[in-house]
Amino acid sequence: MNETFGLGLNARRIVADLRREGPMSRADLARQLDITPSTVTRITGQMIADGLLSEMPDPRRLGRKGYPARLLDLKPEGLCTAGVYLDPDRIMTCVATLAGEVLARQELPVRDRTFEGIMSAAGRSVRDLVEDVGIPEGRLAGCGVSYPGMYSADPTQVMRIRQFRDWPPVNVRRDLSPWFGMPVQHQNDAKAACLAELYFGAARHLSDFCFVWLSYGIGGAAVVEQRAYPGLNNAAAEWGGLFPKSRPRPSGQDLIDSLARAGHPLDRLQDIDATHLALPVVEEWLQRASEQLRWLCLVIARTFAPEAIVLGGTLYPAIIDRFLSDISSGASLGEDFHLAPPRLLRASRDQEPQLGPASLPVHAALSPSAYQGQARKGT
Repeated sequence: MNETFGLGLNARRIVADLRREGPMSRADLARQLDITPSTVTRITGQMIADGLLSEMPDPRRLGRKGYPARLLDLKPEGLCTAGVYLDPDRIMTCVATLAGEVLARQELPVRDRTFEGIMSAAGRSVRDLVEDVGIPEGRLAGCGVSYPGMYSADPTQVMRIRQFRDWPPVNVRRDLSPWFGMPVQHQNDAKAACLAELYFGAARHLSDFCFVWLSYGIGGAAVVEQRAYPGLNNAAAEWGGLFPKSRPRPSGQDLIDSLARAGHPLDRLQDIDATHLALPVVEEWLQRASEQLRWLCLVIARTFAPEAIVLGGTLYPAIIDRFLSDISSGASLGEDFHLAPPRLLRASRDQEPQLGPASLPVHAALSPSAYQGQARKGT
């Protein structure tokens, strides 16, 4: 990535405001961020030169006397990013813009679940997409990678799920980049998907929300004041830990296991379709899982008190819709809960799960919460 994109704190704050609010004038940015107009002019001038921002006439002032104000906005193609989503069944890759527009994508079946087999196929796919799109040198922020698994006490290690049990211990800060030939950022699938909703999806205008991700397992993330809250060892909002694997739980793997016990074995979560929803075993599972998720929403409401809870994942979409309907239909989240419950929202970008990891390099380069330098006045 071009070193120009190592932005200072105020430049990142400008990006965050434009992402959330849309086009703004320099004067409005200065007032909203409480920095001087001259500082905004200097910083945004450099960002325009670097291709991160564009400017346009303010349509509200066209035809008026005097010099027309100009609005600043993000230039989506000014920074591109690659994303890789891995699960036991498929490899999904993409190249996307700063605004979350997917320029190219690919989906490959997983034929070899070894670490080497999956990473080799994923790396080849990303290199091909970058070449096909023709991203100019210096315009690629890097590559993000996500796959299922809870974080361990070591923040460089993700616990292996059942299907990846033969993987070697993977250091996510060291062992992923060589396969892609560029800097790689990693988050597990749920936390990466949350960033896609924060930047490009259902939670773009929310300040505080919690995210529930339903796939083979259950994961999640929390966002406080538009900042992802990682917690100790990146383990905040790992909702799956509230539902021990030794007991029935609202997860895709539990649904597959329930179907198998009832004589309807499936190899992959993707194989679930509308015909399965009519089976009594699935209806029984849905009723029980809905109650478990209602309880989870109560726990979230009591502990985080967010504006909203966003529900998404790679489960069959009608199943997630059913959960939303069941949870929303209750008069209350639980006994003695007398407050207005958080809004319950459907994730809008979960059908492209590779967009979550694609958000990671952009987050590292442009987000105020990821800034690790020294905050200095005027930067």
